Amino acid sequence: MRYKVITSLLFALGSCGFGLRAEAQTANWKTTYEKSGGVATERYDETVAYCRRLATASKGRARVVVWGTSPQGRSLVALVLSSEGAFTPAAAVKSSRPLVVINNGIHSGEIEGKDADLILARDILITGSKADLLAHLNLLIIPIFSVDAHERFSPYNRINQNGPTEMGWRATAVNLNLNRDFMKADGEEMQAMLRLLHGWKPDFFFDNHTTDGADWQYTIQLDTPVAPTLGAGAVAWSKQMLAAALPRVENDGFLTSPYFDGVDYNRLDRGLTISDFGPRYSTGYLAAMNRPSMLVETHMLKPYRNRVEATYSINLRVIEYIAATGKELREINRNADAAESHTKPGDRFVLEATTSRESRPFTFRGLEYRPFRSEVSGSMIPAWTRNPQDTLTTIRDQYLPGLTLEAPAAYAIPPQWKEVLQRLNLHGFEFKRLTHAYKSQFESYRFASVAFPPSPFESRFQPNYKTTKITEERTLPPGTVVISTACTGAKLLMQLLEPEAPDSLMHWGLFNNVFEQKEYFENYAMEPIAATMLADDPKLKAEFEEKLKDLVFAGNPRARLQFLYERSRYADAFLNRYPVVRLTAAQLVECTGPSH
Repeated sequence: MRYKVITSLLFALGSCGFGLRAEAQTANWKTTYEKSGGVATERYDETVAYCRRLATASKGRARVVVWGTSPQGRSLVALVLSSEGAFTPAAAVKSSRPLVVINNGIHSGEIEGKDADLILARDILITGSKADLLAHLNLLIIPIFSVDAHERFSPYNRINQNGPTEMGWRATAVNLNLNRDFMKADGEEMQAMLRLLHGWKPDFFFDNHTTDGADWQYTIQLDTPVAPTLGAGAVAWSKQMLAAALPRVENDGFLTSPYFDGVDYNRLDRGLTISDFGPRYSTGYLAAMNRPSMLVETHMLKPYRNRVEATYSINLRVIEYIAATGKELREINRNADAAESHTKPGDRFVLEATTSRESRPFTFRGLEYRPFRSEVSGSMIPAWTRNPQDTLTTIRDQYLPGLTLEAPAAYAIPPQWKEVLQRLNLHGFEFKRLTHAYKSQFESYRFASVAFPPSPFESRFQPNYKTTKITEERTLPPGTVVISTACTGAKLLMQLLEPEAPDSLMHWGLFNNVFEQKEYFENYAMEPIAATMLADDPKLKAEFEEKLKDLVFAGNPRARLQFLYERSRYADAFLNRYPVVRLTAAQLVECTGPSH
């Protein structure tokens, strides 16, 4: 019965309305995309001007807000739509209505979302065909996120993509891929985005893209997080949303599929696999914030008009569902925040999910596959006819908890790690600083088998390492930052500071200095010390003799002395040690006072 009520409300809010739209109402409001016959897209200045026109004509229901500045000096703008005047972060958070954020142009060559959502905003504010939505929710539309990349405008930026006639570039002006940057936040644009997300606290987040990959019948691929890295309430709501919204999208004429990984056309019987995205990506980051979200990937080989209308459809149909279930969604999100604010030491958080080996039948809606041998490369080149070809295969889309860790009472970060502290501030965490030194036995980590790749990834050299949990005496200096896990964002905090987490600040290279040895011994200085150590410590001598059974080690004089140097009082106590420590509840009270 509940589903029927929701569906009735969705239909009452209006059909998608493709094709001719009330010409009299839209004549003076056509976008560059529409004027071009669906083959071109607006430039940055046109887009901002159109948003400002909409806000001026909205009768107080919309406002353009500037939420950051790009490295090349362009304003990052959003169009906020609200019939109750929720045009600031404080007003949006205070509102009883859910806030939906739509992000476009994180890869600004993939830009149909911008054109679709300008039309959606017009249909709400000007033609009125979707105006009823604002009675149930607030909407924040980011028309272009990566604005500098958007203005690297060329018809040659996306070799795999069928239009528009010209488009922007994938990476920023400093060559960063913003959709790998949510955790490390190196980009100025991303730093502004994190301030926006933690200020406005959206209830649902869209990230509109265009795919790369093979050819098939699907117009849209979707990733909506439903793994245990997201809270159970949001997972259940997301599944209900998909069940209600996707049939309507397909009724609009757009075939959808999950965002599966690669397709082996030669072995479709092997099936398809869905993976959970980590928090370096938009949807993974929103999951770390306990918020449902959707990655929209329209198919790059479909005509541009088709992709714009498909994006309009999926954005609209999901927003309609949110309008119908907004109170429930808002409650789910607030309950998740409240639960985290009462995190206790030992509470377990899933930081990574794995795809189960369990599969289910799946009909792959493909196209007839006709590869050919290339005279240029000498290899077989993928190619498809326009003939639909459905194949019964399987899909793996169920998840199991992967990395799951227990929360400490708090984390302590020494004050010299300023870049790390700046990132934690961007991620919305409040600090308490120690006014005096604090000495105790702390739990932390030691690293071994450290290796670096030969080239950077997204401007960072990411270390690989093995971690061992240790307890050792340390002294935290005055100014040390202490962050309690009893806060909204406890799971995100652990994603950032637990070195085993897949996108931790440790894995992104913000602590690489700890792997560098700065003092070294001369053999003549170490030799007498080594001899004394072996004579005075039978246990060490036995360990050394066992190590000598390794003939490579035994034949390397420097390695033999290094083994003993590392166990001497001269060794660097901070080398390969994690500077961040985990506090117990007693230590948290002892070092900061009972207010925590």
